[in-house]
Amino acid sequence: MRFEFAISMVARMKGLLDASVCDRGEILVLIACKSIHTFGMKESIDVAFIDRHGRVLEAIRGLPPRRFLACKKAACTLERRSMTHELWFEQGETIGLAV
Repeated sequence: MRFEFAISMVARMKGLLDASVCDRGEILVLIACKSIHTFGMKESIDVAFIDRHGRVLEAIRGLPPRRFLACKKAACTLERRSMTHELWFEQGETIGLAV
């Protein structure tokens, strides 16, 4: 797995709306992010909300455009362009990413 990081407010707001971001299957890590939207997206995305210990709080595959999601306990959010043939995170698992 390869990651790109969105740390600034502007980078987090743009997220995957920028076609050049994560265009080869990378996962976008949105630091200090508790909510996401897919307004303006042309494709579905996979989303995982992660707490500060690396625990997956929620994991959603194939989130369609024009949606809003929030998770109050999230420390960061992972996004990628939806890839139905690839594995994605599962709620409750712990990953080696602690914020």
